[in-house]
Amino acid sequence: MRRGGPDGHHEGMTWLELQCPNGCDDGLFEALNAPLIVERTGRYVEHRPEAATYVCVRCQSIAIDVAAAAREMRQPEEVSPETLLCPACGLEMLPPEDDPFPSVVECPACETRFGVEEGRRLQLGGSVVDTDGDGFRDDG
Repeated sequence: MRRGGPDGHHEGMTWLELQCPNGCDDGLFEALNAPLIVERTGRYVEHRPEAATYVCVRCQSIAIDVAAAAREMRQPEEVSPETLLCPACGLEMLPPEDDPFPSVVECPACETRFGVEEGRRLQLGGSVVDTDGDGFRDDG
């Protein structure tokens, strides 16, 4: 098993660490759809492993690249800030910065006070109060 540097790269090439999901231990994999570069006599020069799908030669299962999975796990996860939805006017807003865990917030647009849990439920598909009775969410 070849390994690159700490990021899984070596001299511009990404190393693979292929494993058969069924546990076949012969370690032979066929590259499907891999761009293969050869010289004019047909001698192998290089290939581009990032474009290929690999299958186990023994059982034909799609191989798992555990090195790629490890690289992906090391990537910082982008977390989008939690938003709340005002039950009165439908304004989407962030919780107050000075209190990251408030129990009650006030809408800056219509000044309605509501519980954070209610604002979260609305973001997950709950209903918004129809203040004028026309059957539509009132956006102000």
